[in-house]
Amino acid sequence: MQTLKAMAKQMQLIAIKYRQAKIQVMLFHPSMDAQQKQRYEYHQKFIEAFHYLLDHMTPENRIIILNDFVEKKDHLWWVELYARSTYYRQKNLALKEVLASEIQM
Repeated sequence: MQTLKAMAKQMQLIAIKYRQAKIQVMLFHPSMDAQQKQRYEYHQKFIEAFHYLLDHMTPENRIIILNDFVEKKDHLWWVELYARSTYYRQKNLALKEVLASEIQM
């Protein structure tokens, strides 16, 4: 069983990969060579898989993943929504939901 800190680190790496993939997809131009087109398709599939995962998560878990990792909101964004123990319990569940998926490619 992984610690919350270890799971958060894995999720940070997935979020970085997601943000980088979005940039690469935006920079793609149809005149690029076959290797670059292949990378574009890989990034596009990763983005689609990540969006699919987010769309099928519970709303509470999705909010935590988006705010803590994807959008990187203020580290205390949750204070008005959750008690500290509730937030960490929900964050643990959210991370387990993401890391149990196949998104880690």
